[in-house]
Amino acid sequence: MALLLGRGVDARWCILTGLLVVAGANYWMSVMNLQISPWQVIWPRVVLVMGLGMIFAPLNVAAFMYTPRELRGAAVGLFSLLRNEGGSVGTSIAQTIQERRDQFHLERLGEHLDPFNPGWNNAVAQLQTVFTRQTGDPVTAKRMAWQVLSNLREQQAASLAFFDVFWVCAVVTLSLVFLLFFMRRSVAAKGAHVGGE
Repeated sequence: MALLLGRGVDARWCILTGLLVVAGANYWMSVMNLQISPWQVIWPRVVLVMGLGMIFAPLNVAAFMYTPRELRGAAVGLFSLLRNEGGSVGTSIAQTIQERRDQFHLERLGEHLDPFNPGWNNAVAQLQTVFTRQTGDPVTAKRMAWQVLSNLREQQAASLAFFDVFWVCAVVTLSLVFLLFFMRRSVAAKGAHVGGE
């Protein structure tokens, strides 16, 4: 990315490309499920990191392009502060969304788990049979069957909550594209060493 910026490519176009790649990677992670292999988790993360790499160098060029040289030291400090604070606030927001969506999905998944649901009764009976063979105690086996189904419900709710967070991140990243229209044209001088400041 620094090579492109040094050849006179507008930083806004690099940021736009990075934002679209990050949004695509977040959307990719939002449509996953629990029946995936490790490689199906790794590739979206690789794409996400590539997109982030396309954003940060051009963002620095855009941030310092019109800053007078004597104020750049203060600008670097302010930019670092804002980046750190933005990361902290973003992490807090993502965690809040995850916790609330986890509660929501836990309630939704539990709406039909009752003794009047034949599917629930079948699952409990099958698991109770398995655990009765292992323990020899039908009461303990029934409790173990309920615990297995409860754990499955919590696992599914947690995964759905994380997928919702990735979806929100994709939407927020796409909405940031519109802020690029308010940025000034940021082109480094031909042959400039972009990583120098």
